[in-house]
Amino acid sequence: MRRCLWTWLALFGCLSVNFVTDVSAENWPRFRGPNGAGISSETGFPETWTENDYAWVINLPGIGHCSPVIWDDQLYVTAGETDGTVRRLLCYDAKTGVERWRRELALNDVHLHLKNSHASGSPATDGRHVVAVFGDETQLVAGCWTVDGKELWRQDLGEFLSEHGPACSPIIQGNLVIVCKEMKGPSAIFALDVETGKLVWKTEREFRRTSYATPIVRTRKDGVDEVICVSGMMGITGLELKTGKMLWKSPEFPMRTVGSPVLTEKAVLNLCGSGGSGKLLMAIPLDQTGEIEPLYTMSQKIPYVPTPIYKDGLLFFLLDGGILHCANAENGEEVWVERLGGKFTASPIWLDGRIYAVDEEGTVVVMKVGAEEFRELARVPLGEMSHSTPAVANGRLYFKTATKLFCLPAK
Repeated sequence: MRRCLWTWLALFGCLSVNFVTDVSAENWPRFRGPNGAGISSETGFPETWTENDYAWVINLPGIGHCSPVIWDDQLYVTAGETDGTVRRLLCYDAKTGVERWRRELALNDVHLHLKNSHASGSPATDGRHVVAVFGDETQLVAGCWTVDGKELWRQDLGEFLSEHGPACSPIIQGNLVIVCKEMKGPSAIFALDVETGKLVWKTEREFRRTSYATPIVRTRKDGVDEVICVSGMMGITGLELKTGKMLWKSPEFPMRTVGSPVLTEKAVLNLCGSGGSGKLLMAIPLDQTGEIEPLYTMSQKIPYVPTPIYKDGLLFFLLDGGILHCANAENGEEVWVERLGGKFTASPIWLDGRIYAVDEEGTVVVMKVGAEEFRELARVPLGEMSHSTPAVANGRLYFKTATKLFCLPAK
């Protein structure tokens, strides 16, 4: 989706998000890439491969379910010890896999869902800074380092109360770091100064259950930049980026939100669910104010955890139980449904005209899809459990399992 690549220049320090995209050197600065769309414009990647095709494979010092983020030749991931006492931010050479530096934070153990880890939140970078968030029940720590590993600041955003443990992925937008603390207790969205960590604004949120959605940013027709955040109690909301003032709000979701918001030409949509399946999708019209009713809703054949993909007027829903559902983005009507089998927690990505998805056993499923097309092209095993969304940057495709990182170059 071309419009989902708007946020490039904001990562160079501009708050506006009306951009011209430079696809010659595409970075992957946050969870699911530019503005969280899960879309790459790069080409030349294989539809199938063997272990001999990897540029490198490395073992990570710890376990984590984050997604890698990449800027130029630096790649960042998080990892943690199984007892939760040590959390790590790691920097690797994106070309060679050689570790450049690591930074460690001491935290406490915390109860986790079976699909969570002590390092499930992805870092974020703008090419000058790298930000990561780690938490336990007594603290939610946001930290910022230079790309050389010098610590600039840490901020403790208070306790994090959750049924399933923390998994917060921050974003960097211009001079702001946005952290969503949506938990089963007093919740808030924080905007911190990327250079100093100073609080720029804080927006209190009503709460019920923990939300794990990572926000996105867009410019409204009235020229106002807004950050779109999601939780069960608050539904889908648009906050003014400069001030945190709430501009609009959807109805609340009845259940937990895990997947992140998806932007289409006319709407932003998100889902809630429970028990391994999606229960409700709302598509909210753009550029509105106040209380907004959905354009349409869906209650069947939708995921709970994996974030959907929007591409060329179509929505691609990868269900947790191994079904791929293609729907019309205008109205949510079914186009086709295919059964893949397996279970999925990681979100799919769109690359080179294909969808790449990694199941929980660590098998990469490659599919050619369109309005009238579905072809499974390959299944490539990574050999270990994976809950991590793939990443693409500068001619290299990265897969991550619980303890390993794989680099597959374009041909």
